[in-house]
Amino acid sequence: MFTSGVRRELKKGLNMVVLFLAIAFGVIATILSIFVAALLPGGAEIDASYFYLTLANPVVLFLTLIVAAAVGSGLIADDIRHMSLTLYLSRPITTVDYLLAKASIVAFALILAVAFPAVLGPIVAGVLVYVTWEVAIQALLAGIAFGALATVLFSFLVLLFSSLTSRKGIAAAGTFATALTLEFLSQPLSGIFETEEVFYMSLYQNLLAVGRVLYGVEEISDFGIGATGLAWGISLFILVAVMAASSVIAYLRIRSMEVVAPS
Repeated sequence: MFTSGVRRELKKGLNMVVLFLAIAFGVIATILSIFVAALLPGGAEIDASYFYLTLANPVVLFLTLIVAAAVGSGLIADDIRHMSLTLYLSRPITTVDYLLAKASIVAFALILAVAFPAVLGPIVAGVLVYVTWEVAIQALLAGIAFGALATVLFSFLVLLFSSLTSRKGIAAAGTFATALTLEFLSQPLSGIFETEEVFYMSLYQNLLAVGRVLYGVEEISDFGIGATGLAWGISLFILVAVMAASSVIAYLRIRSMEVVAPS
C-alpha cells in the first residue's frame, strides 16, 4: 500500500510542484544562511542554534502545510468517495495497518520537505569546515528530531481531516484552517490578554518552543522569532496530545466504516 501510494501521489503534477518548492526553499535558505554567516564582517559564530533560523521561518510552516494537504488530503477521502475503503478493510489488514500505511505516504513527502533541509545544512557546514563536526552533529540530531516531530504531527493531522470527509478539498482546507487560524488568532489575543501563554494554542509556536530546546537556542538570543516564553515541556505535551487525538479519532472513524467479511 505504501509503495503504490507513494508512486501514485508522486505522479500527480501538483504534488511534485509543491514538494519541489518546499525542498528547494529549505535547501536554498539553509545553504544561503551558512554562506551569509561566513561573509558577515568579523565573521559570525555558527553553533547548533544558528540552524534553527531556517526551520523557524514561517514560510517553512506554510510550505509544510501545502505538502501535507496536497499529498495527504485525498488519501482516505478518495478511498471513501470511491468506496475502495471497504475493499481495503475487507482484506486481512487491520485498521491500524491501514492508517499507518496512509500516514507513511504523507510522512515520506514531509521528510523530504522538512527533515531533509534540516539534515543537509549541518552536513554542508561541516564539510565546508564552517563549523566543527561536534556542532554539525548536534545540529544534525536536532534537525532529525525536529523533522520527525513535525512530520508525525502534520501527517496525522491531515489524515484526521481526510478521514472525516469524502472530499479532499475540504480535508485540505481543514488542515490549513487548524494550523493557520490558531496561529493568526494567537497573535492579537496575546496582545489583548498581555500574555504569551495564548501562543500555546498555536501548533507552530509549540513546534518552535520544542525546536529551541533541541537546537540549544536561549531565550535571550531567540532571533526575535516566535513566543520565547513558552515552556517546551508543555508545548511537547500539547503536540503529543494533538497527535494522539488525531490518530484516535481517525482510527474510530475508519473503524466505524469497517466491513466485516462473512466467515
